[in-house]
Amino acid sequence: MAATSKNARIIAQVWQSGVPVPWCDEFEKMISGMNFKAANSQLMLDHKLVTRRRLKAFNDDSIPDGSTLDSLKSHRMSFARQIFGRLGSDTNIEPLLFCTWGCNTFIGDDCYINRNISIFDSAPVTIGNRVLIGPGTCICTDTHEVEYASRMESNSGSFAKAIKICDDCWIGARKYSEAE
Repeated sequence: MAATSKNARIIAQVWQSGVPVPWCDEFEKMISGMNFKAANSQLMLDHKLVTRRRLKAFNDDSIPDGSTLDSLKSHRMSFARQIFGRLGSDTNIEPLLFCTWGCNTFIGDDCYINRNISIFDSAPVTIGNRVLIGPGTCICTDTHEVEYASRMESNSGSFAKAIKICDDCWIGARKYSEAE
């Protein structure tokens, strides 16, 4: 069930984001777990487009002459630092990567995130330190009312609930993680 009011604690958490955030009423409703529609905010739509462009650059699979694995990682992670709300030191993320907003994802130190990861971060996703995430994993904060009548009452809106992955966690390949 969607929240009925904004969550000051979650809003304060996202204020700590190290990248631009599309602050508006609809965004605050979204991260707080209330029904929302991103299409109601041009600011949110613009932010999504910028994030998609950065993801495209992150996921670029070209290997220029003279490249090394370290140079490819450094190039890739320079884009990751522009996407995520926090990106800890000595963290490595492999392509292909997808996320919805980026600014709502906070990644700790010494993490390894393998290929083909999807992060649907309409609410905060906190990934602790020394976390290992296997290939093909999906982390999804987004949901909607299950019952037809409730969906119609909410104008078919979605809502999201935060996900926290604790320090030293290992998530195996092709796992799906959703908020309760």
